Amino acid sequence: MKTKLSLCMIVKNEEEYLPKCLQSVRGIADEIIVVDTGSTDSTIEIAKRFGAKVVDHKWRSDFAEARNVSLEFASGEWILVLDADEELPQETRNKIAEVIGTLGADGIEVLVRSELPDGDAAIYDETKIVRLFRSKKEYRYVMPIHEQIRPSIEKGGGKIFASDLVISHHGYSRGNVQGKENRADRNLKMLYNALSISPDDPYLHYQIGATLMSIGKRDEAYDELKKTLALDYAKLSGATLDKLFMKISQLALERNDYGQAIEFAEKSLQQNPRNVISQYVAAIAYLSRNQIMDGYRLLLRIRENQNSNLKLGKQLKDLINACEKALNV
Repeated sequence: MKTKLSLCMIVKNEEEYLPKCLQSVRGIADEIIVVDTGSTDSTIEIAKRFGAKVVDHKWRSDFAEARNVSLEFASGEWILVLDADEELPQETRNKIAEVIGTLGADGIEVLVRSELPDGDAAIYDETKIVRLFRSKKEYRYVMPIHEQIRPSIEKGGGKIFASDLVISHHGYSRGNVQGKENRADRNLKMLYNALSISPDDPYLHYQIGATLMSIGKRDEAYDELKKTLALDYAKLSGATLDKLFMKISQLALERNDYGQAIEFAEKSLQQNPRNVISQYVAAIAYLSRNQIMDGYRLLLRIRENQNSNLKLGKQLKDLINACEKALNV
């Protein structure tokens, strides 16, 4: 018997992205729940055209609260959560029914692959996050921004399994959300509000640091990320720890603190051996300390990865050539 899957979304003024998102779940989602928080464009009409149940809900500057409203209206045995600027690739569409049929799983971790702007060193960012989970009243989102379902699943004793499912995310390539509001400004305001309530939350400090880094406030970002390390950061997920260590290593490299750049790049790689940015940062730091062989080995490791996420193709080639000349290989 087929497991019923509910797609749950929150939206506002997403007419540009929503059709592609909903088209990608046709034949996959048995029902679509769309919580609209005040659209003034054709978002609601588009959602209804795809057969969605649209729920009007006043925006209260709390993503978890809005997500949880969508869950209240879902009747499926499993929930899939997407944003309007995301979609399911065909490979994920083919596998999703099999994955949610996994015995014993209460939550499924998927890979959200986000396109990055042209100026970034990476082609895309990858984050492991629970986006598929059983529909249970005790499973509800927490955190007003960068909301998470994982804590409630774990609190309820549920088991979370990893998967190779991928969600494609296009939103980080644009600076605005819902086509108007600046993403960083909105996020920082919400994060600082949350921090005033939970000042020792390492996840909030990490997200503030990451946001500051994204808008070029590198010194402030470095200070904020280092604050995270002074708190109970070990309780953060492996995916978050990977990003935390990677960002500190990048900022340390910019400060010519090569020892710290290597230390935190290696910590990142312990969490995620495929993190090509951390590999590259460590390689540059080693070369800067004249540890040519150590840097060369990392550069070769990047080159050997046929699906490398690094945009710096020419720089990589030139560095490898320089290393081989210095090492006479």
